[in-house]
Amino acid sequence: YHDMSHGPNGIFPNPGEARLARHHLLLYSWGPVVWAAHTEYRWPMIASGALDRSVIIPEAKRLRAFPHKVFLTFSAEPDGAVPSEGTPAQFVAAWRHVYDVFARLGVHNVVWVWTTTGYVPHASTIAALYPGNAYVNWIAYDPYNFFNCHHSPWRSFAQTVSPFYQWLTADHLGPGKPVMLAEFGSAANPADPAQEAAWYRGIVPAIKRLPRLKALVMWNSATPGCNLQLSAEASAARAYREAGMSRYLRPALP
Repeated sequence: YHDMSHGPNGIFPNPGEARLARHHLLLYSWGPVVWAAHTEYRWPMIASGALDRSVIIPEAKRLRAFPHKVFLTFSAEPDGAVPSEGTPAQFVAAWRHVYDVFARLGVHNVVWVWTTTGYVPHASTIAALYPGNAYVNWIAYDPYNFFNCHHSPWRSFAQTVSPFYQWLTADHLGPGKPVMLAEFGSAANPADPAQEAAWYRGIVPAIKRLPRLKALVMWNSATPGCNLQLSAEASAARAYREAGMSRYLRPALP
């Protein structure tokens, strides 16, 4: 996760990421914010080119010089930022502007990942936020089994992940494009620890039925009022490890 500042939060790849990239594929989420200053850049400002010289062009050049392919999403989960950061049309204009700047500079090692929350009640907004097939390589979303975090019923991995995937398929959004879970995770149920282990054991059987789903990135973190970390339960850790060691999830890197 990086912002659009001129300091360590905004300059990437950093040395640690460069080391990781030798044996891993990196996914960058680039937010139109400056965290330290609590500043947000609205999408019309991005689309206007106001940040081209100071932020977007320098970052494009850094990535162009990077000797590895990377995944990049700009302004992730925009459906949660309408209307505070602008309208869907203004997001599309901002996304296309950033994409076009990179294209003009000959940045060929970036895979463009358009990322939404995957919250199906946002479907009409999400559809309006799609930049177009020519501007997107992968489609991503961020499904969670929030459970007690949001006073929701417990949902299995399949129940958590499938609804938005099915909507994508039914609405023919980005047909043929690979799909990624740019973030995913589950809260634990202290009253029934076995549920968490079952959630992780359900990963591989579920995604085998979702053939466009080609990558998963776990959000192993806690935010105020919502702990989505893998718990200390040994059974949950074993189930997660077994899923990760599945041959289905361990193809050879390109």
